[in-house]
Amino acid sequence: MILKDTSIKVLPLLSLFFILCSCSKKDETVIFVTARLEGRISSAPDPALKDAGAGGLAVFKNIFKLEKRPKLALDLGNWLSDTPEGRIMGSQAIIECMAAVPYSASALGYRDLTLNLRELEKLSKTAVFPLLASNLYLKNSKKPEFLHSYALLQAGGRKIGVFAINVSDPQKVNQPKYLLNYRLEKESYEIEKALRLLKEGGAKITVMLLNINPKTTVKPEFYRKFLEKLPKTDLVITDEPSLKKPFKAGRSWVAPSGRGASAARIILAIDPATDALACIDWSMILLDKARYGEDAGVLKIVNRHLRRLENYMGRRIGFLAEDLKLRKDGISPIGDFTAGCMKRWARSNAALLVNSELAAGLSSGTVTMGDTYKVMPYDTSVVFVKIRGSELAGALADKTLSDISVSGLKIPAGEGGIKNIETGSGPLVPGRVYHLAVPDSIVNNKDYPILPNAMEFANSKRLLRDIIGWCFSLRNTTGEKSEVRRQKSERPSDGHSP
Repeated sequence: MILKDTSIKVLPLLSLFFILCSCSKKDETVIFVTARLEGRISSAPDPALKDAGAGGLAVFKNIFKLEKRPKLALDLGNWLSDTPEGRIMGSQAIIECMAAVPYSASALGYRDLTLNLRELEKLSKTAVFPLLASNLYLKNSKKPEFLHSYALLQAGGRKIGVFAINVSDPQKVNQPKYLLNYRLEKESYEIEKALRLLKEGGAKITVMLLNINPKTTVKPEFYRKFLEKLPKTDLVITDEPSLKKPFKAGRSWVAPSGRGASAARIILAIDPATDALACIDWSMILLDKARYGEDAGVLKIVNRHLRRLENYMGRRIGFLAEDLKLRKDGISPIGDFTAGCMKRWARSNAALLVNSELAAGLSSGTVTMGDTYKVMPYDTSVVFVKIRGSELAGALADKTLSDISVSGLKIPAGEGGIKNIETGSGPLVPGRVYHLAVPDSIVNNKDYPILPNAMEFANSKRLLRDIIGWCFSLRNTTGEKSEVRRQKSERPSDGHSP
């Protein structure tokens, strides 16, 4: 849906929800902080507003424009989204909208580190602000040239130094962490280094953007222990959602950022005689579309990306002669079809998937790209596996038959779970090596230990959703027949990875 421009109807006062000090006779600089936008570039229904629109960077810019004191806009990253829309638009749409505000700097969130080096470099070219990742390195210990360890920003005639730290595991801080594409250096070392360089550069106020792995949570005591032996950082801003209000940890203020459809507003009260941070006032602002309106310039960028999204999701990829339901008579017709697609594309002896991977079926008639996202909402790719018959039989032994879909295998129905597995030419041969195609999500599925028992496996990097589309590109489709109940005869081929 393309959004209409809405101007600011009123000039509302932004109420302070948490006043930590009197800011009288102090110079004031305001920092607005967002985080975990997760693909959200436009407003969406919000329960806090009885499902009226909230969020979006067009709303945020109008709020930012209302502030007349010296100000900065910062973000803590985590731009990637688990929604289909967010994955299609990627981080590029977020960065373009942030550049139009404009933001002064942004950290790379922990989820953003799943982007490879080329993808991050592309984003850096769109951003008109520095991307900060103080303790992020390549595995060869070099720093990517387009990323920054710190930034010196100007606000109110003063230099404010900002740097960003990613914490992978709060229980194991100050230990290097190796990710798929990068390495996170010890936090304390990089904090000390950044603070030293910022002071040498003339920073009067220092700000740490502290990203905590979204899969973890911490309590306030974590920040006290984390900061107690480090040089003073004036203000630590974190995206960790369990922190609800600011507090003082030693000599540092610790404050939560905004997240999603909210932005934090932090007023820095600075002693004009010493340039020292005396105190802060903090508030959380819901990005209420009806109250603040939307900036026309940012809205134009948003609508361009939404049109691209609508065109992509509406693209016709094929036709179905009959429904492929998620569940029917104890089997999953869409699961059987998907397994058949996997086997055909991988040219393997068999394919297998756990039906919980699938979120919806397909209706008869025209099938669009958007329909495939409803079936497979997550970016699951296909893995090529070489496994002996005995190991495959063991991985599936006693499992509930209705939980899986297969192609190239015949599994008789019976009580007590899976007991026998056959191919078109007879029972599985214990010592024979079979070529199997499975989704990569099965790696973390302890109920189906296929990869731990495989001789070899390799990720194709091809999304299962795309393979469904590939099937439709071949011909009109009525769906695969279930090989679980109907036991269709099929002779295994000498499968191989393409």
